[in-house]
Amino acid sequence: MSVEDFIIYVYCCVEDTCRTIVDQALRSRSFMPKLSDAEVITMEIVGEFMGKDQDKDKGI
Repeated sequence: MSVEDFIIYVYCCVEDTCRTIVDQALRSRSFMPKLSDAEVITMEIVGEFMGKDQDKDKGI
């Protein structure tokens, strides 16, 4: 499975799960964000899986 396919698969799983768990809008005030909640959660999950879990460069 390519990295792109993995990201798409994770996003679809997160989106389906979010629809099941959340029954109302999480954000109702202020400006609309550029990324959806599912997109942010997907980036976090894929980043952890790929070892990109630090803000600092590991120097590798």
